[in-house]
Amino acid sequence: MTDLAVETRGLTRRFGTITAVRDLDLAIATGEVFGLLGPNGSGKTTLARCIAGLHTAYSGAISYRGQPLERGSRARDANARREIQYVFQSPYNSLNPRKTIGQIVNQPLRHFFSLGGSEARRRVIEVLDTVQLSSTVLDRYPHQLSGGERQRAAIARALIANPQLLVCDEVTSALDVSVQAAIIDVLADLQRQLDIGLLFVTHNLALIRTLSQEVAVMSEGRIVERGLVDHVLDRPQAEYTRKLLSDTPSLEAALAASG
Repeated sequence: MTDLAVETRGLTRRFGTITAVRDLDLAIATGEVFGLLGPNGSGKTTLARCIAGLHTAYSGAISYRGQPLERGSRARDANARREIQYVFQSPYNSLNPRKTIGQIVNQPLRHFFSLGGSEARRRVIEVLDTVQLSSTVLDRYPHQLSGGERQRAAIARALIANPQLLVCDEVTSALDVSVQAAIIDVLADLQRQLDIGLLFVTHNLALIRTLSQEVAVMSEGRIVERGLVDHVLDRPQAEYTRKLLSDTPSLEAALAASG
């Protein structure tokens, strides 16, 4: 039996009269890159936030490594909070503008490992190097970095906690197309080197093909199609997936247009 990192059963999340996620069952294997694909309003970000503990008012159940997860990160034990890390869509809004990059990336070390001093600095420099950032950014503030550099810093902050599952919520959508490709390369390298799981939330089919092993296509809070990426994207069974494919340019075409 496949070792599962996360499993949801009958997950439902409502906002007033709107049902964002509808009775959803999903299983993500340990160490895999799982793509969650759909347009704005499809429920993919709501699902990701429930898994990460950023939403608390949902029905159904979520388990992590076979154990039930409490609703909301504050109610979860420290190990579950550390092992499931979230990278937000906007790197500028998710980084404290009053702290340096070094302070921001170091924060999980203090929180989860009570680590400081020279060892913490060494670990921060090491993880910045992993996401292809120089130690020269340590004393800079978020506004002094480019959008791509800020997103790398946000990934480094999540990565330094030694997560087992990295939830990446539209992490490239606020970036230029050429920078998107570089961030995807960083994530792919991280997954290969560290063997961590990725839940990659996006509306971009081209990025799903580049990074993910499995994909679930969402529409109106439901999964309309799921399978291996090449099977779903090359031989889609659902009419909704076929329409999504026909409406989405390739990453190569987008790069050529931007150049």
